[in-house]
Amino acid sequence: MQSDPARAKRVLILEYQLPLGCCVHMTPVFEALKRCRPEIEIAVATLGLGCEVLRYSPFVDHLIETSNPYDDLRGAVGRLRSELRRLQFKPECVLTGASDQRTKIALMGLLGSSGWRGGYTVQDALYHHPLVYDKAISLIDRNLKLARLLGCEPDAFEPRLFFSRRDADAAKVLLESANPTRLPLVAMVTQNSGGQRTGWRKEHFAQVIRHTSERLGSAVIYVGTAVDGEAIEEIRASAGGVGVSLAGKTSVAVLAAVLSRCDAMVSLDTGTMHVGRAVKTPMVVLGPSWQKPIEWLPLASANARVLRGADRETVPEDYRLDEISPEVVIAALDDLFATYRPSEADRESRTESSLSSVDHLPSRG
Repeated sequence: MQSDPARAKRVLILEYQLPLGCCVHMTPVFEALKRCRPEIEIAVATLGLGCEVLRYSPFVDHLIETSNPYDDLRGAVGRLRSELRRLQFKPECVLTGASDQRTKIALMGLLGSSGWRGGYTVQDALYHHPLVYDKAISLIDRNLKLARLLGCEPDAFEPRLFFSRRDADAAKVLLESANPTRLPLVAMVTQNSGGQRTGWRKEHFAQVIRHTSERLGSAVIYVGTAVDGEAIEEIRASAGGVGVSLAGKTSVAVLAAVLSRCDAMVSLDTGTMHVGRAVKTPMVVLGPSWQKPIEWLPLASANARVLRGADRETVPEDYRLDEISPEVVIAALDDLFATYRPSEADRESRTESSLSSVDHLPSRG
């Protein structure tokens, strides 16, 4: 079997760990490969949020949607084989990122495709080029090691998320309704995915929201899923009814377009924050003290103000980010507004840089 990385031109990447943050943190790999070796043809097999994040990516050539291999390995393998035949795409290697080191993913690569296998796995015996999971570096840097398997030495790459003109237009309609007088606009991400304790007290959010409206003269929107709607309304009520909730009204792509047109965002460490990072929205991030910041947080991003308490090893049952005060968040938001002054030119620039004419799932309309 040919395993010379410099000769591999057809690459299949399997992506089935699908928290939104994991999906967004894989996107630098695709850009790194295309920048380093433009001749490489990339196919990604995934589903659900993986498809939503990559639907408009210009750095991916083929997007293959399968069933979930954790629930239906046989069906997922069959679908993968069928799609590879239809595309006349014969992979020379199969790669898995740092979030996908699972036995069933290794088996999917073995049973569903040709080529050498590399990347992160708990089954080293099934891989020709397994990688060591290094906890001392960020998730993005771990994933970028995949590019090194193909002879690339990537520089630092930030996450990127793309959307269509249709999504950008849908975002404009939502924002025209939420902010008809076109004030500076701040997005509030007040709810997490529920998988981790990273919440902040509603009275703290209310204090920041009132400052945003009364002192910064900005409109406020709340973004999240439909499930978040009730909790968001409680916070909005605590803030005196300031702002408009868009919870449950956006796809991932429309959410990205909405955030690209915001002048700033205040966010918990959750999936929506990663979307904002991927479209370069200035942000204040409230990070948990029990998780190492290098793992997920945008520490090197000039337009991010990352706030967190002193490191701790355990998570109290009632943990609510109490080590971060409203005053500290307000000061960070004021600093953002002074450094990145709200402007229509910047909003347009962020939107235009994430627009894509590619659509890997055109049948979805």
